[in-house]
Amino acid sequence: MLFTFKNVYRAYKACRKHKTNTLNALKFEQNLLENLWDLVYDLQNRSYKIGQSICFLTHSPKLREVFAADFRDRVVHHLLINAIEPYYEKRFINDLYNNRKKRGIHQAVKKAQSYMHKTHKGYYLQLDIKGFFYNLDKNILFKNMFDELSEHKFDDVSLTPYGKHVGTVGCHFNAARDNYKKEIFYLLNKIIYHDPTRNYRFKGDKSKLKLLPEHKTLFLLPKHKGLAIGNLTSQFFGNVYMSRFDNYLKRELKVKCYLRYVDDFVLFDKSKERLEALLAQISYYLKENLALKLREDVKLKPHSSGLDFLGYIIREDYLLTRQRVVNNFKAQKAVYLNSYEAQKGKMNHEEIKAFLSVQASFVSHIQHSNSFNLMKKVGVLDENNPFDYDRA
Repeated sequence: MLFTFKNVYRAYKACRKHKTNTLNALKFEQNLLENLWDLVYDLQNRSYKIGQSICFLTHSPKLREVFAADFRDRVVHHLLINAIEPYYEKRFINDLYNNRKKRGIHQAVKKAQSYMHKTHKGYYLQLDIKGFFYNLDKNILFKNMFDELSEHKFDDVSLTPYGKHVGTVGCHFNAARDNYKKEIFYLLNKIIYHDPTRNYRFKGDKSKLKLLPEHKTLFLLPKHKGLAIGNLTSQFFGNVYMSRFDNYLKRELKVKCYLRYVDDFVLFDKSKERLEALLAQISYYLKENLALKLREDVKLKPHSSGLDFLGYIIREDYLLTRQRVVNNFKAQKAVYLNSYEAQKGKMNHEEIKAFLSVQASFVSHIQHSNSFNLMKKVGVLDENNPFDYDRA
């Protein structure tokens, strides 16, 4: 069984690592055992209902619409991912770098540079999906996951409430396996087809929703299209949705030098003509099998032009930090300094901590590039004594 207290508690612990001390998490923990048992009861009796989301807009760097699920629902997200992630990890290609353990931006950048070396003085083809999360087709996603998981035996998990197999043969074990799958499909159906625009609370200036293009807001999309940005499941489902495409490139088209980070992906080859031919095949596959389109700004360039990827300019022999990353930090620093001066040294600790967190991320980013003089040129504040501010 998936819907056991043990599994729900494990999901809660995983969720808490990422959402410690948020208001929703603290409210849930006020009556922790009661809330966990209530959730188990609702899941086992198929009476679970998804709660209210918080909708807000971000500007990083473009205006984006985010729907953040309630903490209780985030626990359920972790419950589902815990159950199916081991299966999909075996299906994902090695060169998928977002939202995976021991992978990330810096590993992706290093691999891109190694592929440049492998295809020395060659070319790269950089592509991304138009409105990726907003154009994911829920029907395609659910059907593909249903077909894939229906074939999986789940022999690597405990299928009884007591943590012991009933046996590897026999009707009891098969019944337990079937029930486990039904529980997974129940959650998949609930989460994939959930429409957060029907029950949400907006945080911020709601009038700014009008600034979003029609194809980048769930409020105006067809109900079978789009996943909410901001949830663990959306990130994971995005990887699952593109997994067949990844394997198509690697296994059928035999593309050896290929990597992907969310919807931004790059192919490397010594032959420009080979990459041009692959572009046509990629575009056709995405349209016919995943109902997706490539953005118009296709980049097919020689390595010597440099690859603008994940905040870096990548060349065969060195890395540079992207200028927009530097400019964004300079702008945030200027806002912070102006705010400090306006408050005449009375800036509160939270504002200082927030900026120092931004600064730490920037410093960590540029340290991975060949930016020996950049730190001095931009200037960073001393974390131990950023200003002689009032500590009282």
